[in-house]
Amino acid sequence: MSSDPNKTSAAQVAEDGAPIIVPDGVGIWTFGDHLRHLAGHNGTIPLALDEYGRCLICVRRGFFTPNA
Repeated sequence: MSSDPNKTSAAQVAEDGAPIIVPDGVGIWTFGDHLRHLAGHNGTIPLALDEYGRCLICVRRGFFTPNA
């Protein structure tokens, strides 16, 4: 292994490890997902809102505090 601290090694996954579960709404977005989300904010398509009228995806991503 190199002694260079700036290099990183590839992550290794145990073969018998548990599967990684990603909560809904926090996974990697495609460009189309982003455009669909913007269309929801524009009013073109329905947008999922919480009880305070905020976008659920934006709340999950941290643009609003959940208790605000």
